[in-house]
Amino acid sequence: MDDKEPLSKEFEPGLVSIVIPNWNGKHFLSGCLDSLLKQTYEKVEIIVVDNGSKDGSVEFLKENYPTVKVPCFAVNTGFSVAVNRGIKESRGEFIALINNDTVVDANWVSALVKGMAEHPECGSLGCKMLAYDDHSLLDGVGDGYRRGGLPGRIGHREKDTGLFDKGRYILGACGGAALYRRSLLLDIGLFDEDYFAYLEDVDIGLRAQSAGYKCYYIPEAIIYHLGCGTTGSGYSPLVVRLSSQNNFNTIIKNIPNALLIKFLPHIIFWQAYYFAVVIVRGGQVVPWLEGALGAVKLLPKMLEKRAAINAKRRVPHSYMEQIIVESERDLEEARKRLYQSKLSQAQNS
Repeated sequence: MDDKEPLSKEFEPGLVSIVIPNWNGKHFLSGCLDSLLKQTYEKVEIIVVDNGSKDGSVEFLKENYPTVKVPCFAVNTGFSVAVNRGIKESRGEFIALINNDTVVDANWVSALVKGMAEHPECGSLGCKMLAYDDHSLLDGVGDGYRRGGLPGRIGHREKDTGLFDKGRYILGACGGAALYRRSLLLDIGLFDEDYFAYLEDVDIGLRAQSAGYKCYYIPEAIIYHLGCGTTGSGYSPLVVRLSSQNNFNTIIKNIPNALLIKFLPHIIFWQAYYFAVVIVRGGQVVPWLEGALGAVKLLPKMLEKRAAINAKRRVPHSYMEQIIVESERDLEEARKRLYQSKLSQAQNS
């Protein structure tokens, strides 16, 4: 398939196409795929997009999972290019994205399909992500975003005490565990391939909201995530460089002029804060600067994309401000709960 081809408008009603990017993740694949093959929802196709793996992933898949589609790249193209390839090869009315380092509950797909039927206003759905190594610990319940352009996962590393057992609207779903309508992607486009990895899900969440599509969190859809299974720690040089670059890309693309001016003090604070954190925790000054320079080089392309997003905007600026402020509040409340929990543990130890 030519990866420049547009997404086909033809689809099989009710079919869920599950797209999994893979790069040297052979050791994860059995757990992930076996859990998908046990789904109670029957209309499923599985597509594992291999990004030039050298660990025998492709051979392993062909030998042990012959029903799984395995489009391949010769080199690692990154998350966005890989999932876009899988999406273009899909036939489903709905397209699910999951990471290879995940295991899903048997009712995961059925819960999400039910959610789509109950929420026709939504273009995407998020789910409850729990830590793979500790099922009582939340990995997150959706993407958050601050006025200063710094993303986060709501509920990350909190205990699953029941606080997130009720469905609710969120800014966007984590790309490691999400369900999208094909109609959404036909309207707003696929994942931004200039991102390579990190924040591409936040970007598509903001684009969807701008175009009038909501996102809803489905607590009954449960997935277990190892996290950082491919690219390493949150402060590795690669993560810092891409996060720095895509922090700026996302602001440039998605924040309208009126809000850009209004959010400017927050942007200065939070970007400086992230720079300070990567210095203190990882000493990654050079990768951060490389990311910032990368964003400067991409500025002309991001401005073109910004114009296209603005032309498709179907909601007022006040709505965009509201969902970002609410999302920032979610992240702050989660941070406070986590701090209080750690404080209580320290006092009781």
